[in-house]
Amino acid sequence: MKTLRPVMAVMVLVTLLLGSAQPAAAATVTVTVTSGSPATPVTAYEPYPTHTFTASGGTAPYALSLRSGGLPTGMALSSAGVFSGTPSTPGSYTFGIRMTDADGEFAEQDVTVVVVAPTVTVTSDAPTSPWYAGQSYPTHTFTASGGAAPYALSLRSGGLPVGMALSSAGVFSGTPSTPGSYTFGIRMTDENGFFAEQDVTVVIAAPATVITSGEPRRGTVDRPYSFRFTAEGDSDIEFAVASGLLPEGLTLARDGLLSGTPGVAGTFAFTVRAAGTATSATQRVALIVAAAPQSPTPSPTPTTPTPSPTDPTATPTPIDPTPSETATAPSPTPSPSRASGAWLPVTGSNSTLVLLLLSVLAFSVGGILLVLTYNRHRRFTTPE
Repeated sequence: MKTLRPVMAVMVLVTLLLGSAQPAAAATVTVTVTSGSPATPVTAYEPYPTHTFTASGGTAPYALSLRSGGLPTGMALSSAGVFSGTPSTPGSYTFGIRMTDADGEFAEQDVTVVVVAPTVTVTSDAPTSPWYAGQSYPTHTFTASGGAAPYALSLRSGGLPVGMALSSAGVFSGTPSTPGSYTFGIRMTDENGFFAEQDVTVVIAAPATVITSGEPRRGTVDRPYSFRFTAEGDSDIEFAVASGLLPEGLTLARDGLLSGTPGVAGTFAFTVRAAGTATSATQRVALIVAAAPQSPTPSPTPTTPTPSPTDPTATPTPIDPTPSETATAPSPTPSPSRASGAWLPVTGSNSTLVLLLLSVLAFSVGGILLVLTYNRHRRFTTPE
């Protein structure tokens, strides 16, 4: 027993020494994915905007691997971290990635990318409707946008008008034979199988031309005139004058436009004929053309007469009783202003006021001369 004690002591000592010689535990290394999430949603058959996964921490370089799930159809993931391609199948795709550094340390991330179908749209207008039985239909072409060309047209539901056809290139044509209302569905499918649908209604009617424009509006001499006759119920309708005469200066075009500049006033009755492919119609109309309005005659602006000076009262010249005086008394002479007429109001040579003033002046002068003559006669008459 005494022999074992030193041995056990040595073993304990060795154990303690070996334990103190163990290296310290290594620090934990953290690798982190630093890139953002890839673009989503994206459209099928459109190139994906390339995304690169990146990381930090640990020791570069890093290697990318797919940990779980599946990538969208048409997409790929490189070890360098590049996610790219052209997705082809719509859907929601969730997958896990792992970024591993040079020492084997790694980080993981779950990613979801949604792929949506492209939007295909029918872009053409609706086909012509109504149309008329027995007449060639104005060819219509269905068109589309979105997705990938070329597009294929197919009849999805319903039935076409009897005598009409629909081609895969989108052409709707033919000569309908049976009146009625036809509703059918079409489908425009792109190169990758994505499609758009549309319902179409075409009415086929029996042709019967009807004039719809009514009476033409009134016109005025020497003023531009325009009126359009309209009709419906048939195709390729043209207009003409069937009887009667249009006002001078007006013409009727095939498309129904009555236009020109009328030169004579009056009421003009005539018959308009509208002729379509299979039928026609007539209508008796009356067009009233009024005389050109008279230009108003400008009225003369009245001029306020200038007041004339007050005429002095004529006074007879006194007779000197001296026998030696034999001279005849002179007649009163009007003042220079009166003689020149400058004092008269300027209202025209035929003015009533001027004539009146001249009459008064003449009467006054005559009275003065009469008085002078009478006095002179009394002076030289010898009393009996």
